[in-house]
Amino acid sequence: MTSIVSIVRCEDYKQVRVYEAVLRAIDLLGGMRAFIKPGDKVLIKPNMLKARPPEAAVTTHPEVVRAVIRLVAQAGGVPIVGDSPGIGEMTDVARRSGIQKVVEEEGAALADFTDSIILKGHGKFKNFEVARCAAEANAIINLPKLKTHGMMVMTGAVKNLFGCIPGKKKAQWHLNSGIDHSAFARMLVELSVMLKPCLNVVDAVIGMEGNGPGSGDPRQIGLILAGQDPVSLDVISGVILGLSPLQVPATRVAGETGVGESHLERISILGEPVNQVKINDFVFPQHINTEWPIPEWARRCLKGALTTRPVINHDVCIRCGICQDDCPRSAIVERNGKMIIDYRSCIRCFCCQEFCPSGAIHINKGWMLRLCNG
Repeated sequence: MTSIVSIVRCEDYKQVRVYEAVLRAIDLLGGMRAFIKPGDKVLIKPNMLKARPPEAAVTTHPEVVRAVIRLVAQAGGVPIVGDSPGIGEMTDVARRSGIQKVVEEEGAALADFTDSIILKGHGKFKNFEVARCAAEANAIINLPKLKTHGMMVMTGAVKNLFGCIPGKKKAQWHLNSGIDHSAFARMLVELSVMLKPCLNVVDAVIGMEGNGPGSGDPRQIGLILAGQDPVSLDVISGVILGLSPLQVPATRVAGETGVGESHLERISILGEPVNQVKINDFVFPQHINTEWPIPEWARRCLKGALTTRPVINHDVCIRCGICQDDCPRSAIVERNGKMIIDYRSCIRCFCCQEFCPSGAIHINKGWMLRLCNG
């Protein structure tokens, strides 16, 4: 069966313009009533990574959230907005990002993700602890922000659902996966299958390039994308940015495991033709697939040479300790007034880079990668 993705131009975040773009993107798929029923409790799940203002392009823009709240309410659903931020309290993130103000103005509610429940998976991963609100919602509408990501290359619809895992529980998944990024990607794909969002709407009006997902540079893209299948949506989002499905771990693993539709030729595009909205110079973090076909002992010995790794710019670092607190392997310590990374323990999850509030952590290639790639 052909998967459908809609692409609609939206040049800025003016309220009326965003609403019309989101409305058209969803109408091209059959309208909001094709996805929810009157009385449905609908969890609207934006990206609320950390407490930054909308113009920083770290979180889903509040006007995109507003548009979806209105459309859910018009269709008779009960909109609830929630996420589990990587750092900070959800209420603080909601306030700083402008999402709380929109939720209050539209008469919706903010969800509490502190209460969790264990759900059984149906793939390699047998159990997921997710926010009870996500598990018990009648429908989930996923609102990712299109950004780069140090570990997963790009964060879109599949990756955004990781926020349904509460708080510090996320660190355990990084710890379990270690440097096997494909294992982490497979977990994300299986989580998306279990949560099964009924609709995904991507905020790509202004995305993030470079040192994403938390410290990169805002980049004008000028689009709203929508689709029912998060994998297909990520494939098209990647193509727009200049990536093939094989370059994004989540879409590559989805193709290997038969989840969603990762074959470009089997995805139908409605609205703007994808070739007319492509970006030729989008800037990505330095990234490489660390799972080379070499023996495990050699991979361990050459981990530093064959992988990318986080590097701290001490001139920018404010020594807040967030990287130290959030490192799944406790690989970061403060020594002589500087934050130091123990690369023998580092599993290259890039949580430190993702959550650093001052943008002091960047991704660098190992020496052998630099020789190979120039």
